[in-house]
Parts: sequence; structure tokens; C-alpha cells
Amino acid sequence: MIRTLIVDDEHLVRKGLVFTVPWKECGFEIVAEADNGESALDIIDRVPIDLLLTDLTMPVMDGFELMRIVKERYPAVRTVVLTCHQDFHFLQDAMRLGAIDYVVKTDIADNVLEEMLLRISERIVAEQAQGGPADASGQAKQAESKESLVIMMPEQVTPRARPAGLEGAVQIQDSIWMVPGKTSSEIDALLSRIESEGEADKLCYARVTNWPDKPRTSDWLPMLKERMFYESYANDEYTVSLSELIGEKPSTMDVPADIRLAWHNQRWLFDKKEFEDLLLAIRDGRPSYRSVVTMFEELAAAWDLIAVNNRLWPDWRMATAAFTTLVEWQRWFEQASMSITQYARSRGFSNDVFIAIMRALEMLHTDSGGSANRTELSAKVNLSQSYFSTIFKEIIGKSFHEAVKEARLEKAKQMLVQHADMPIYWIAEKTGFQDEKYFSKIFRLQTGMVPSEFRERQLRR
Repeated sequence: MIRTLIVDDEHLVRKGLVFTVPWKECGFEIVAEADNGESALDIIDRVPIDLLLTDLTMPVMDGFELMRIVKERYPAVRTVVLTCHQDFHFLQDAMRLGAIDYVVKTDIADNVLEEMLLRISERIVAEQAQGGPADASGQAKQAESKESLVIMMPEQVTPRARPAGLEGAVQIQDSIWMVPGKTSSEIDALLSRIESEGEADKLCYARVTNWPDKPRTSDWLPMLKERMFYESYANDEYTVSLSELIGEKPSTMDVPADIRLAWHNQRWLFDKKEFEDLLLAIRDGRPSYRSVVTMFEELAAAWDLIAVNNRLWPDWRMATAAFTTLVEWQRWFEQASMSITQYARSRGFSNDVFIAIMRALEMLHTDSGGSANRTELSAKVNLSQSYFSTIFKEIIGKSFHEAVKEARLEKAKQMLVQHADMPIYWIAEKTGFQDEKYFSKIFRLQTGMVPSEFRERQLRR
């Protein structure tokens, strides 16, 4: 993969590039982003890259100065100019500084960039095969120390915000930072500083030992995330050797069907032992941690339909944003389920009836963009349609129709960000709204903004 750094002071342009271009299919890996030349140099000094895709007009340090310095320090790095200008002399200056190509920002959506990347990929691969200068790893300076500190921050924190007290930290992914190439005593000092500044409870971090000279992030970070999920405990230091991460691949196994069924049935709400057995089965089986988190998030989002109306707990997204371990999710569900069961008992509902409605709520949320309807759901939970409607409103605090609309809007919020390159009418259709104007109207009534404005604000975070 050709390691690529994107540099542009416009956040939406950077995110648009990341979301709209099929980087992996073209043979590229986005290793980092920066909003000016100075930040870009800070990254390049620590993370090896093969390709620099940079804007020319930026604050602090513009693209021309960045290209001059990169050409001097890292002659193997290829540069492509990202610009709004098509002026010949403007681009000629960039070419003199070593740019091998350019793309106009307005052409990004027209597959121009994709075609250019394929050309560049062929060129770099050919040079590497001939022993040419295109491999940037040879430009890396020998690291004197053998440890790095990886810091995982809550997703709600502004991605560009450097963790307090960690000067020199490099952002390697959204919400993930790294302080590479430090001695053990320097890492100790950094951790002490985190604790003294009151940041320890907000972060999850890992000490990676036996650190060589700039390994590729994609070779070790995915496995570190999985190891931390199953082996680490909240706010405790997690230490692992890089040699244990490189060469290993995270699990691709989905959550087993029997565990998923038991989880969605939710009988464990009133049975603590069944809940503990389920979590133990997940830990022992070690399915893909992403599939586990997705399963947890789906149920939490479904529960939100009852929690918001009855104020059972704070916003679950805020509460779980910084979770990186299984034990954190376990503790959250223990507290949340306790609130739910107390609510059920205070209202005099039987366990079976309450679980039936909670199952229906989860199925409604999962199928919010499909054909979920009262008749089908009442049959699936073995309740008559009339009784289902009555008890649903009593337990959830809103009518079935209102719950369906709310679930669809929540799904739309997720898809507006996850599919940032798709038009609004596509999002509306995928979430069960056949009329884009009606969708925008309802969305604005709930959020106070139209879907396009909501998307822009979320991407700016």
C-alpha cells in the first residue's frame, strides 16, 4: 500500500477526499491528515509516507514551503498538488518544487483523482520494483528508543485536539494519537503528566514496547485495538510488545448466532447469571470486536427510545464514546439493565411482557429503514395486535407510530455521517422516507436543522 498524507486547511475537503475516493482499491492507505504545512511536517518526521497530497494555500505554512522542505528532507516522497487554481504559472511553480501531478478540487467527484491515483500507483510500484527512490521507509531516521505510547480519546473530542500534556503526539487516526520513540522513563513521565492534569479518566492508553524504526500503522494498530478490547481494563495501563502485534490479524469472525440470539432476546435483563455467562462466552470466543461493539450499540440505541422518554440514564453515546474495552461495556450494561428492571417493576409489568416489548423495540430499531410494522412485530413477540399497541405505549411512553418515526430519524443521523458522499434523497429512501421534502421537514422539527446542515456540523467535529 502507498502511504498517503492529506494536507488541506478545509476540514470538509479532507473528509470528502477520505470518503469519496476508493483509496484501498487504488493501492493507497491514508496514514494521517493535517490542516497546514507545519502540522504535516510534524507528522512526516514521525510517520513514514510515500505520497503527499497537499493544498497550496494554507495558514501557518503554505503548500509551497511544505514542498520545499519535504523535497530537501525526504526526496523519496512524491507530491501531488490539490488546488482551486488552474493558472499555468501557479502550477508551474509547484511542478518546479517536485510535484508529479495536480488535481483541481472541483474535479474530485468526477473520478479525475481516482484515475490520477491509478497512474501514480503504477509509477511508484514500477520504481520500487526497479529499486528506485519511491520507498519512503528508507528516509526514516533511526529511532533511539524502543517504546511508544498510544492514546485513545473519546470520539466526541475534536479530532484535531491534541491530548493535554502530550506535546509531540501524532494523530494516527481520528481520536487516536501516538507518542513514538521514547525511553521507558519518558513514557513514565508522560503518564504521570496525564494523571496530574486530570486526563487519566478520559483516556485509554497502551504502552507498546520493542518499538522498531517507524513500523506501518496498519501492521499493528488493528491488532492492538482487539487485544485491548479483550485484555485491557478501563483506566489501567496496558503493555504489549510490538512483536506480538505485527504478523497477527484481528478476528473476522462474527458474533456466533446462538450468542447473538440470546443477547437480542434480552432475558438476561432479569437474570444476572445469564448476562455474565453471555459476556464470558464473548470473551472466550473472541469474535471480531467490531461486531461485538456493533451488537452492543444497536441494543443501546434501541433502548434509547425508552430511556429518553423516561430519563433512565444519560445519553448512551456520550457515556460510551471513549469505551475501548469489553469490561467497560459490561459495566455500562449492568447499570443500564438495573435501571430498566427497576422501571419495569415500578410500573407493575411482568417480566415476560416487558421483555416482549423490549424485543419488539430492538427489532423496530434494527429494521427502521425497512418494513417494520405493528402486525409483524406483535406476531414475532407473541402478543395480540391490540394488546401490543396498548402495552407498547404504556412501557415506551409513546405510540408505535411515533417510535417508528423516531427510530428512522436516528438511523438517518447515523447514515448522514457514515455515507457522507451520498445525496439526501438516498438517505431518506434508505431510512423509510419516500419523500425527501417530508423527510427534511420532520428532520428539522426534531433537530432544529436540515439534514445537510446536520451532516456538515457532524463532519466538522
